[in-house]
Amino acid sequence: MEKYIFLDFDGVLNTPKGKFDQKAIGKLRRLLERCDAKVIISSTWRLQGVEYIRQLWKEHHLPGEVTDLTPSCNSITFSSADGTKEWQCLHEAKGLEIAEWLRLNAKEPYHYVILDDEEDILFNQREHLVKVDGSKGLDKADVRVAIQILNTKEISQMKRWFYGALKFIALYILMVIVFMAYVYWYPGNIVMNTNSHFLMIQNSLHQYHFPWQK
Repeated sequence: MEKYIFLDFDGVLNTPKGKFDQKAIGKLRRLLERCDAKVIISSTWRLQGVEYIRQLWKEHHLPGEVTDLTPSCNSITFSSADGTKEWQCLHEAKGLEIAEWLRLNAKEPYHYVILDDEEDILFNQREHLVKVDGSKGLDKADVRVAIQILNTKEISQMKRWFYGALKFIALYILMVIVFMAYVYWYPGNIVMNTNSHFLMIQNSLHQYHFPWQK
């Protein structure tokens, strides 16, 4: 199974202590050792080009290798339904860039994690985000969560069906228990309500003329 790490620099590897903080780099090394994932750069630093990024990798002795860079989403243009207004939006641009890279390059099945100090992502990517504290950089807790995301085992379709059936049965049993408890504690209400429903149905049937009746 393919695994991808979408890596931001500022706030993840770069901290107030300095660029490419050694502690943060050590945590990234630990993550790569445990997950054997491919590194995809999603940081704005990537706009300098892949050769520049790979040179940084060598200079700062960063772990692993840079596999690729996410594409750049310059803007998204919106317009009103009647076409009288038009505007541009860059909200969630990083999420769109990551989604496009996955669409073009990822091979099913795969897992991915986003290491970033911001939430500029799509809603369905939130479960893949490890939001790093930008004042500290990548730490042990972040790595632990990232490992869990990347090493999650795929659940087969049969297991999904089985777990769904178990949930349905559990819900059904719970509803029966609640109903029985209600009958036990309020038996008079049940009988009265049941009789009322029967009387309503009986009256409706008496008033209704079926086609075969003259």
